[in-house]
Amino acid sequence: MKTLMTVVSVLMFSGVAGAAPYLFQGVYVDVEAWVGSGSNETILVVDWNKLDNGPNTVTESHAFGFRWNGTAYESDMLAAFNNAGILTVTTGYGGAFLLNIGYIDEEEPYGAHLHIEEGSWNLASTTNPYARWGTWGNSEWDFNRGGLTSELLANGQFEGINAIMWFGSLPSYANDQLDIPIVVPEPVTLAFLTGGLLIRVLGQRRR
Repeated sequence: MKTLMTVVSVLMFSGVAGAAPYLFQGVYVDVEAWVGSGSNETILVVDWNKLDNGPNTVTESHAFGFRWNGTAYESDMLAAFNNAGILTVTTGYGGAFLLNIGYIDEEEPYGAHLHIEEGSWNLASTTNPYARWGTWGNSEWDFNRGGLTSELLANGQFEGINAIMWFGSLPSYANDQLDIPIVVPEPVTLAFLTGGLLIRVLGQRRR
């Protein structure tokens, strides 16, 4: 049965390069890498909104998974990604204020993701993968009102970090909405998946 489900998974996500699809809050998210261990998990989505490499940017957002036990703050998560060499995170004000996040995706030809204006980010969280980012005071995400060292992580939440321009206007090609990199399987692969799940359920009932 495990072999069948493995084949179904391969069929479902063939052609998805780089990140590995992970089921989280009812959707499959392209997760670049995981750090940490424990029973709690969150997915961090960083969206550079094409401000890093201009209109040629291939993928403006990337997702990263973090696991932990007990209590953890947003600063703990970012430090874990930085220490693992997955992201390059710089902070100010004793680690409470985000300055920049760098990420190198070897499959993207236009260079590393790195915000052109340090410190210009909005941060928020949600459990709804389809929530509208919006703007401060008009968003379906819960915008962070404290520093990185005071914002607690919650199991099952998305943590969003969205690039903006505090000291300038957005270029015409930029997108100011955070987009979670969700994988949408094609209908034929959904049929394979549904069939595999049905066989699995029937097999369990026969035991």
